[in-house]
Amino acid sequence: MVMVDLSFNNLRSLGFAAVSVVVLFIGCRRELNAPGLENEILTPILSTKLTIREIVPDSIRTTDEEGFVTLTYRNDVYASGLGSFQELETREFEEVAKLQSLTLGAKSAVRSVSLGQIALAEGGVTGQLIINANGTTSIIPPINGLAYGPIPVDGSAFFESVTLDSGFMDIELNNQFPTALSDIDFEIRNESDNSLVGAENFTSVAAGGTELRTIDLAGKSIEGALLGNILNMDINGTSSPVLIDTSDAVIVTITVRDMKVNSATAIFPAQNIIEIGDTNAMRNVDDLRLTKAKASSGTITIRVVSTVEDTLFFDYFVPEGKKDGIPLEIHEKVAPAPMGGSIEKTFSYAVDGYLFDLTGSPTINLYNAFYSELTGRIDSTGNIVNLSLSDSILVFVKLSDFVPEYIEGYLGNTEIEVGPESAPISLFHHFESGMLEFEAVNVSMAVSNGNGVPFEVEFQQLSAENTKTGKVVNIDLAGLPDPVQIDRAADLSTPWEELWQLDASSNLNDALNIYPNRLNVALRVASNPGQDSNDLAQFAFDTNSLNAFLDIDIPLSFIAQDLVLSDTVDFNASNIKDIDQISGGTFYLVATNSLPLEAELGLTFLDPSGQVLSVVSFDGSVKGSSPSEQSVLSWEFDEAMFADIRSAEQVVLSATVNTSSTSVPQKIYSNQALDVTISARFKYTYTP
Repeated sequence: MVMVDLSFNNLRSLGFAAVSVVVLFIGCRRELNAPGLENEILTPILSTKLTIREIVPDSIRTTDEEGFVTLTYRNDVYASGLGSFQELETREFEEVAKLQSLTLGAKSAVRSVSLGQIALAEGGVTGQLIINANGTTSIIPPINGLAYGPIPVDGSAFFESVTLDSGFMDIELNNQFPTALSDIDFEIRNESDNSLVGAENFTSVAAGGTELRTIDLAGKSIEGALLGNILNMDINGTSSPVLIDTSDAVIVTITVRDMKVNSATAIFPAQNIIEIGDTNAMRNVDDLRLTKAKASSGTITIRVVSTVEDTLFFDYFVPEGKKDGIPLEIHEKVAPAPMGGSIEKTFSYAVDGYLFDLTGSPTINLYNAFYSELTGRIDSTGNIVNLSLSDSILVFVKLSDFVPEYIEGYLGNTEIEVGPESAPISLFHHFESGMLEFEAVNVSMAVSNGNGVPFEVEFQQLSAENTKTGKVVNIDLAGLPDPVQIDRAADLSTPWEELWQLDASSNLNDALNIYPNRLNVALRVASNPGQDSNDLAQFAFDTNSLNAFLDIDIPLSFIAQDLVLSDTVDFNASNIKDIDQISGGTFYLVATNSLPLEAELGLTFLDPSGQVLSVVSFDGSVKGSSPSEQSVLSWEFDEAMFADIRSAEQVVLSATVNTSSTSVPQKIYSNQALDVTISARFKYTYTP
């Protein structure tokens, strides 16, 4: 005898006590057991007692004070999460930046011209007189038209060449002569081509005094090797004798400062050469006004193309993109570009779990605005390198595969048409045919909104369908508002919920009586029907959704006429002992039933391809009454029939169920039960 489980724990989707007959007939699943070696000995196979508590799971059963049972069943009609109303697409932006500034530190070179050097350069009587007077006191007569040069000024330790956007050269003359100097014409030139860098005139420099003149270097090119020339210098002379010391000198200090470089071959000090604070509008957000978005997944990819011939240290910073309170920072470096060429490097970083402020903070209070900072710097290496403002850093930043798990702001006015779509309903999964009429059916439409966005839903169609029979019944939705207004959730953990009772006079019984296995729904869903785009306090979380349910309450009081139920289970007879010696036998089913149901039971054995091998029809039916009535059913089989049974791999169990009355609905109570015992008598034939 095969024992399989058609209990309501497995058929809980039936939701009806009408199923109890077939359930209790087969009880718990077991394989066929050998009844013993003795010929025609009756062997118990199964004994069980089931009440409604075992038949119907607690999750869909309620019992009143009198023990009357009601089934409560919830079936999803529609469910939609964050992405169904507005999908955030990839945001891309790129920056192409020239070097914004190059600076060189102040560089100075000191040269001196002694009185003796000037005298030698002057020559003649005047020069000889100055040299002869060295170490003596004498009146110095006025001497005009002295010149000296060129004076080498070597700055090659700092730069080889530089073209300046701006900068200054300070020429400082310190007069150590014992006489004032006047009408000093000084010029400075590049040594390589003798091109003039600048010239200045010092009207007068007192004895022991210092004078400063400044040459504007904007737009000029300067080499590391310079030449200074004193084109004219007048000695004013003294009115009384003074000590003549030919080592007394005019000290020339040349300082190049505040240099903003257009291009240079130089030793550059550490400095930021590119600084960008970027507030970039997010793309592909349609009418959303997002102020925050937390990434469930996503990647920031940064591609840098640099022509800078020095190591570029690269910092990317999103001050208001934080994870665990820590801002998103990327620190990398790009190797020097080859001379006249470029170098490219790509960095990728996951942004999972980062919460991004999209108000443009800290600079602009907007929405859909992504603020980030980009800094490129060089650190002084002490090496001479070539840099130019024509050098560039191309930065491509792509936020890809961005799937938000949470967003804030105005989440858009989006209207979508849904369906017709189908949602499975398992309540009648094992019903084949016949009539089932409930005394009362209560059906409600329930809606739950877990996000902080208001919606409007118009249910255009709701129908019950049995795809096996092709029957369809359109459910009367007169009890629903048209459209249904759905408020926002109070917070992420407190959804908004509402329930509407469908009209009791509608065709709900008709819809259930076709034993539907799916519900078909068509609806229109609109977010933000009021279209208040200034409402930036909305929120949505990817695990929260807008859900619509049918809540079906069925008191177990019904009339059943020739209601056919069935289930298919696996079967394996290989564990029966001495199975090859069985020549026939009888299965017995003894049932004591206090449920107000009567059932005719049958088994159909199928081969692996689903073809029928054997059909079992017990003689009679399991009676139902109060008090309990005992029924004994049997079925005999011969060796040929058992050969079909033993080769089966599946068994279809069926029950044709009728209530004890065809006019008065029968109620099911929690204390009603069905006791079932199944025994087998096997006939063995042993061959010596």
